[in-house]
Amino acid sequence: MAVDISISVQPEGFDPGAEYNRLRSENYSDGATAMFVGNVRDFYVPDANAENIGKANKKSTSVLELEHYPGMAESALTEIAREAAERWPLGRVRVIHRYGPLAAGDEIVFVGTTSAHRQASLDACAFIMDFLKSRAPFWKKEVGVGDDGKTQSAWVEARSSDEKALKKW
Repeated sequence: MAVDISISVQPEGFDPGAEYNRLRSENYSDGATAMFVGNVRDFYVPDANAENIGKANKKSTSVLELEHYPGMAESALTEIAREAAERWPLGRVRVIHRYGPLAAGDEIVFVGTTSAHRQASLDACAFIMDFLKSRAPFWKKEVGVGDDGKTQSAWVEARSSDEKALKKW
């Protein structure tokens, strides 16, 4: 049976509860649902590859701006979801990624997977998130207030921890 894969790249917010209901709607063969929701933090760490992240190294973030190439991002997310569906016996996969300016606390990403069994659903959800973090073509710019009280912005660099996460798969 083919896996039901649904991908959305959108500026609009989403309701995680409604997405859960969509994954479960008339889905009686999958006994497990795993979900991940990513939110905009209210801080960033200037050194993206710092091993020890202390309070002194954190800077406030008021807006996270995400950019993408329409079509390319959807294609990359679909390919990641298909790879997960090849590795685990999944029923449904739902991925939502937002773009545009997002405020602290806003939802950025939703990944939901269903399977007959919990471990496949959990592993597939984690796999999709790990690959989405480092392989999906999104560019992030954090905007906040610096130590001098002025608005500052910086593009977010890739983290070495994200690349390390891929190696377990």
